[in-house]
Amino acid sequence: MILTGIILVLCLSACTREPITPLPSGPQPIEYTPEVPEPITNDFTLLKACIGKSLSEAAALLTEHGFVAGDGNKFLKTENGVTKEAKIYSMGNVALTLKDSDFDILKPGFVQWMNEIRNSASYTNLVRKSFSLCTGWGNGNQHFDSPEALINALAPVPLADGLTADFYGNDFYANRYSLVLMPDLNGVYMQITNHLAGQPSDDFTESDLQQSDLQKHILISKVDYLTFRYKGFYALNVTNKLNTGNEIPFVSQYQAPGDFGYIKLFYRNTGNLLMDGTIIWMGCGELNFPNNFRAGLPMDDGLPYPGQSRISFINDGGHYETVTDERDLQYIWQSVSRQKEFQHYYGNSSKKVAVYLYTPSVGVGDPADAYYLVFTEQ
Repeated sequence: MILTGIILVLCLSACTREPITPLPSGPQPIEYTPEVPEPITNDFTLLKACIGKSLSEAAALLTEHGFVAGDGNKFLKTENGVTKEAKIYSMGNVALTLKDSDFDILKPGFVQWMNEIRNSASYTNLVRKSFSLCTGWGNGNQHFDSPEALINALAPVPLADGLTADFYGNDFYANRYSLVLMPDLNGVYMQITNHLAGQPSDDFTESDLQQSDLQKHILISKVDYLTFRYKGFYALNVTNKLNTGNEIPFVSQYQAPGDFGYIKLFYRNTGNLLMDGTIIWMGCGELNFPNNFRAGLPMDDGLPYPGQSRISFINDGGHYETVTDERDLQYIWQSVSRQKEFQHYYGNSSKKVAVYLYTPSVGVGDPADAYYLVFTEQ
């Protein structure tokens, strides 16, 4: 009778698993939506148009719009007695500065550029943005949710030592934007960078998902930190798999980077390695395992975001955490849930999906080095 009950339980468990649906007979092309260039109508769109162009191309664009070549890679333009200085550092790093000692010129200059960014097509592509204001030394920073709120807060503020106002953001295409008002340095500074400009693409071109990939225990998905673009998957089996509970049983070994550190995550015991990455202060570490992510199979539609009951961040100790702002989790979910492999693992999982933010460079780290590793157990 007991044996019959065990067999019945095993049968019911097997029957609840989602079937492995047939995959395409051959690789499928993977296409990405490119960024659409915006017409040049103001200072911001002119600066943005210089990203990805050679020095000569950017120089021609700036001179076409009234700038005059100066020393080095500087270009100057004077309007109504106010001088703007553009500088082309590289194909992926351009800046524009408004220099003046008059606060009554700097403040409206900052507001003008903030509005140009706000009304641009680039703004609609932002996945992160922040706005802050410090009214003077020792006053702390006020944080805002929109350009309008920052501009309204700045309007009545008089000149004071240590006054600053700033905007930072990045978009789906790895463009990073900064706008800073610093009266102590007599300037408003606007900068756009993109570490991918002029570099070969590392995007996948065709799918490679196999039936055997859907039969492993753990799926590890990689998602870029800046763009939230899906960067591939790795699937593996573990020993002593735990089929109960609602959380993946992580074991962590973490060494904080005084200079050199590392993070290792295991499943249940140190015999089941899930990730191994170094972390370097004022440098950049690397992911030693896994190190061979594959494209997978993108689908037309993703899954509805389930909230933190089914997907959550984990910390350096491998413990699940709850956050108050779920925007990053939602973007991560949009990315992974459009993948066939994730849909299959998640459909057969009773455990919360775990997201770890791997930052191989810290100190003055580059956000372009970071990415998310998403763990799903079936």
